[in-house]
Amino acid sequence: MESLDILILGVEASIALAGFAGIIATFQFNGDKDTRRGDAVGLTMILQFSLLTSLICSIAILLYSFDLKETTLWAICSAISAALQVWGSIAVQKNMKGVLRTQSLGRLTIMLQNPSLALILINLMNASDIFFHREAGPVIASIVYTLSIAGFMFSRLLLIPIWRNVRTQEKAKLGDATAA
Repeated sequence: MESLDILILGVEASIALAGFAGIIATFQFNGDKDTRRGDAVGLTMILQFSLLTSLICSIAILLYSFDLKETTLWAICSAISAALQVWGSIAVQKNMKGVLRTQSLGRLTIMLQNPSLALILINLMNASDIFFHREAGPVIASIVYTLSIAGFMFSRLLLIPIWRNVRTQEKAKLGDATAA
């Protein structure tokens, strides 16, 4: 698969993910239920990461249409990708303030932030022609990682309310069993 095909696929996947998240959020977060900060952060991450992925892919496609040298194209895209990864990481940290901090959430945050930091450094090295020599790989790795995070948060958006209901129903059944 050519790099341009991967970029087009990245735009399509990111827009689809953002659209589906919007549809689910419309039905899931109505005025009757309490919305938790963690759920709002998750939805924000889906939308922002999906649209940032779409942006980097669109910029690369636009630059590709100007017949730039491939090394120049990927150097520019790597620099932009690193900047967007930094912005995304900062946005997540800001949004996470006030969320109930548990050990598992802390581990999850570290697991998500470490690869992001590595990709920032790899893209900066690619843009600077250090080790990677201005190639498509680091940019595509960032696209895949960002879409993976958005997809993971999308699955949480779908499944967390279901598991909340299951736990509530199990507690109610346990309460009925102990009362009898």
